[in-house]
Amino acid sequence: MKPFIKEERGSFTIESTLVFPALLIFTLIGVFFCIIIFQMGTAGYMAHKVSSELAYTWNNSYKDIKTGDFEKSRYTGLEGEHAGDSLYWRVTDNDILGFFNLSGFSGESLIEKKMDKSLVYDGSISLNVNYNNILIYSEVEVKAESSLFIPSFLKNMIGSKVQATSSHVVTETPELVRTANFAKYLWSEFGKGGAVGDAVNSIKKFFGGE
Repeated sequence: MKPFIKEERGSFTIESTLVFPALLIFTLIGVFFCIIIFQMGTAGYMAHKVSSELAYTWNNSYKDIKTGDFEKSRYTGLEGEHAGDSLYWRVTDNDILGFFNLSGFSGESLIEKKMDKSLVYDGSISLNVNYNNILIYSEVEVKAESSLFIPSFLKNMIGSKVQATSSHVVTETPELVRTANFAKYLWSEFGKGGAVGDAVNSIKKFFGGE
């Protein structure tokens, strides 16, 4: 027995038998981990890309989502058979009434038309687009979902899909100017020196204040 134990022949085979399976397992784990990180990054990139492009082209439903180009006949407010959006589309067709729980009066078809522009990116990554108008600002939110291309036993442990969400505020210069002017008007009418100020002074006088 002692000579057999001290014998070095076959030691490489025994070491390989013990080390190789562990090395193979760690290698496969690293590969699957890289695949998962890659798909998470792809989903995040797609959500960010689509939300930013939709927010940029939101002020005209005929803008190309990738380039922002549109025909001259599609300018807002123009009339004709192939005219663009109506001049006052923001009043009812921008879901602003939804802030007051009056969504039934909003032009949801126009909102859906703008969100449907994301279908050009429809593919292995599914996209779910939502639009939120919060009166003082509006945003486009995109959720991207991608299936994991990994063995089924790993899907049972960590799930079969990865998700990523991104939102972008709709930046619109005409709307910003109108909002600023409207806020200025409200302050001049109901601000400190307006109707609110008069009401506060009346209350103070009623309670004996100066």
